[in-house]
Amino acid sequence: MELLSEKEKKEKMSDRKPLLTAVSPGQDYWRQQLDHICAHLRCYTQNNTEFKELIGKPRMGRIISATMHEDGYEVSLRLNYVLVTDKNVVTGKPINLSSNHFLSKVTEGRDDMDETQSSVASEDGLTARSNNSKNKRSKRKNRKTLQKEDRLPPEDRKLLKEVGPKGEGRIATVEELLDEGADPNCSNNEDRPVLTVAVLSGHHKVIPVLVQKGADIDQQSGSQNNTALHEAVQLDMERKMCTEVLLGCNASIKKKNNKGMTAYDLALKSGNDQISSLFASKLGQGMLDKLTKPKNISLDVF
Repeated sequence: MELLSEKEKKEKMSDRKPLLTAVSPGQDYWRQQLDHICAHLRCYTQNNTEFKELIGKPRMGRIISATMHEDGYEVSLRLNYVLVTDKNVVTGKPINLSSNHFLSKVTEGRDDMDETQSSVASEDGLTARSNNSKNKRSKRKNRKTLQKEDRLPPEDRKLLKEVGPKGEGRIATVEELLDEGADPNCSNNEDRPVLTVAVLSGHHKVIPVLVQKGADIDQQSGSQNNTALHEAVQLDMERKMCTEVLLGCNASIKKKNNKGMTAYDLALKSGNDQISSLFASKLGQGMLDKLTKPKNISLDVF
């Protein structure tokens, strides 16, 4: 029995079968939605001999389109694939099929067309190529109009919104989004990383969560190439907790921005004793004096 159970575990791991759940989660969790669809499609196929025979016959290429319809009672999902045959659709001559015809590239947001199978070629093939090139140019133009955040996965967009100025900065929500696959180093339309966005919004409670999940605490951004600590020391006193939490997470005080200034330099420049005292309590005043004390250079003239 132990050998059989171990064998079943190995088969499940090698096949990477998605877990079969009674109800899909919804709420924009698209990865779990796909796992739910795959698991139930596998189960349905295994228990339906007629469909099993049908699905095993056609050779399918890349996916062309996917549509979904919901009427309050049922959800209909329709997938259209390129039908791959061993003959040219125009000349009728046999062609050599490689593995590239059966395996599509994982290119989310890209349109790498297989001109041989996905387009209806003309007699000389020039019309199909010109149409494909025009379509690609128009799609590239459309992509330029999209904001950077629009091209991010839903989890990343929700994370940026939650820690943004209009978000609530809830720890539980941030943890849930990160567990669902949100990137702790994603950035917004201004190329500000999510950690810096949280600091600028005053959400100090989520800073340790982001750092623990892999956020680069010393990542630099903005016109001045500031770190999150640079930005924190320039905030008003109501948001000084961001500076304290970042120092507690071992944010570097040696990082310099484009003006050659560290976060401690900015704290001294602001003249705020409370912010400066946070650095002193973290590393000791003696260490800070060494970092800011100018070096004496002696020149011997012979």
